[in-house]
Amino acid sequence: MPWALRLVFLVVLWLAPGFAAGVLALESPRFEVAAREWPAVDASVRTDPYSLEGVWLFQPGDDPAWAEPSLDDSAWQARALPERWSDNGYPETGQLGWYRLRLVLTDGALANYNIDAGLGIRLGKILSAYEIYANGRLLGGVGRLPPIARVDYDREKVYHLPRDLVGPAGELVLALRVWGGSDIMAEHWGGGPYGGGYSLGDYRDLLLYGVVDEVPAVALCTLFLGFGLYHLYLYRRNRQEKLFLWFGLLAINIALYGLMLTQVKYLLPMSFQVLKEVEIGAIYFMPVLALQMIWVLLDAPVTWIMRAYQLSFIPLVLIGVLEPVTDTHARTLAYFQLWSIPILLICPIQVWQKMRSGHPEARTLFIGLLIFGATCANDILIDLARVESARLITVGFMALMLAMAVSLGNRFTTMLNRLEQEVADRTLALSEANRRLAEAARQDPLTGLLNRRGFVEEAEAEIKRVFRRGGEFSVVLADIDHFKQLNDRFGHACGDHVLSRVSTVLQRRLRDVDRVARWGGEEFIFLLPETGLEGATVLAGKLRDEVAENMFEYKDHRLQITMTFGIARHRTGEPLDACIARADSALYEGKKQGRNQVMGESQGLALVT
Repeated sequence: MPWALRLVFLVVLWLAPGFAAGVLALESPRFEVAAREWPAVDASVRTDPYSLEGVWLFQPGDDPAWAEPSLDDSAWQARALPERWSDNGYPETGQLGWYRLRLVLTDGALANYNIDAGLGIRLGKILSAYEIYANGRLLGGVGRLPPIARVDYDREKVYHLPRDLVGPAGELVLALRVWGGSDIMAEHWGGGPYGGGYSLGDYRDLLLYGVVDEVPAVALCTLFLGFGLYHLYLYRRNRQEKLFLWFGLLAINIALYGLMLTQVKYLLPMSFQVLKEVEIGAIYFMPVLALQMIWVLLDAPVTWIMRAYQLSFIPLVLIGVLEPVTDTHARTLAYFQLWSIPILLICPIQVWQKMRSGHPEARTLFIGLLIFGATCANDILIDLARVESARLITVGFMALMLAMAVSLGNRFTTMLNRLEQEVADRTLALSEANRRLAEAARQDPLTGLLNRRGFVEEAEAEIKRVFRRGGEFSVVLADIDHFKQLNDRFGHACGDHVLSRVSTVLQRRLRDVDRVARWGGEEFIFLLPETGLEGATVLAGKLRDEVAENMFEYKDHRLQITMTFGIARHRTGEPLDACIARADSALYEGKKQGRNQVMGESQGLALVT
């Protein structure tokens, strides 16, 4: 597919889910959510009726009583949600804290939601585990909190909110109990809510929006995976094009990493620990593949310094895959990001130099690398400097893949033209070979006559012709008499010689429209178009006499052969098998009456003796 069409296809995939989500949002009922009188919450900060993002009340520490709606939380501090905790988190409380939000659902909200589905609460990504309560009742959570702690911080979930949990006046108190993880994780990554959507709405609508939100990312991952597999296929066809190999591996690696950033990964039968190890391993291995691919594309020599720098990422890959999640990953991710910064400088410089020297693919690659480098720098600042910004790494991957697709397109077009010429040259030879194979599939190799398959095809065609235009035809089944004794006395080589000579004798008496085939063993079968039972009997008699009068010589032996013939006229509407069965019965009757006979189907009488 040309790169321009690929770009159009990608834009359509990117925009279509957003358009669908917009239509759903226009058609879905809105919920009116207002804030109860509470100094820490200003309802004006939530412009979207669905949104629960904004100011919540927060208190470090842990007390199960803080889930109760009657709790006096007026002394709690106001805190934005989502927002990471400050550096080091709250080690004095074991990295535990609570969020609370008071809402009043108006009568219109309660009347409009789907009674069968109920209300739902959607929570985004929270470091590193949490529990959510509504009016004091536990709705669920992600991960496990101390003392049996288990991190699971990338999962977004929708919780069902039964109608009976909402107070008589529409009052609803949400309490979020959060564990930020170990002190090392809090130091490097912070804790608390940090991403995703926090909203209140119809339960089924929230589930649907969650699926729609994942469509663009999954579509990109699928596209990258398709790029990768396709270029690995090209490399398999042409092992000299190493660029196809490295581009394919890089695209598959990006697709795997991108999938690990989506919620779809939780559909896989893997634990959070394994999923995180796959994600870390994929991102740590990415510089190794990217450097190799760019240097091969630019036909640039790899110095020992560059090779050492490239291989220095392998230990990080092993640590990310083999070590358990949490503290080790928190430490190594920062080192990885810092160690990757030289790539953002080395690669554009190398591409710039190649571009100035007239390299055909350097210009497109340079633009893609600039966009990719900018998005990487943005995401590194988010993790290292806690800059508040949207993550753009997906945009960078898309720009890099498109740049590589354009660059590889030139090489691929040249190779494709060469392949088309080779295909054109081989098509003629292939057609001729197929014709010969088709003939061989219908031909008996010993006698050169039609075989059983070829005869059936000819007979079925004759049946259709008779059905359309009328007429008749007959089938004659013939068998060499005492052929087994001939084989036993003189050997199978003699039997093969006799079969070949008999087939020649039989063909001499036939018309051009008649067909004869070797039916199996020493049996032959004839198709006689426009021939009734009487005409077939006359022809069979001539064939019988021709064979009987012919002396068959084999080495020093002179052999006299006889044959028995059974004849059947095809009856309108009957299948071919039935007609052949009647001819076989006539043949069997001729054998019983002494062989060397021509026997018709009519009442088992010998028509020629």
